[in-house]
Amino acid sequence: MLTNSYNSPKIKINTIFEGIIVKKEERRKYRGLTTFLQRKLMIETYLKTHNITQSCRKAGATINTFRRWYPRYLESGLEGIKKAKCHTNKHLGRVNEKYKDRIIELKKKHPLWGRRTIALVICNENNGKKIISPSGVQKILEKAGLWEKWEKEKKK
Repeated sequence: MLTNSYNSPKIKINTIFEGIIVKKEERRKYRGLTTFLQRKLMIETYLKTHNITQSCRKAGATINTFRRWYPRYLESGLEGIKKAKCHTNKHLGRVNEKYKDRIIELKKKHPLWGRRTIALVICNENNGKKIISPSGVQKILEKAGLWEKWEKEKKK
């Protein structure tokens, strides 16, 4: 509870941001991804008013969203704001066959070695370059039938 400088009764302040009192209902919430229509409205409003804040409020987007999409609009026009760039990794989960064979060979040669040890040995064989993670080693060994899954005993 805070009081103002005029000695008025105590009022509840939800948030103070740079000297401005913001009520709980007026705080920004996560709005999710913007649609093409929101981005188009935001840019059209900006081109008319040259006011970033006003255009973002009208479109229901953040200023960071404007900063991300406006350069794409300048570069490619409306085509540039139609779709977000795809960031998927095309080679996710693919390990070179020579490393798969080496992992299986090491496990057969040293059955007591675990996934971390095998991953470390492969790393050391390649001058410290991390080729595969321990979980990747485990997946390869599971597919080859060389990894036993330990089940925890359920307590009664």
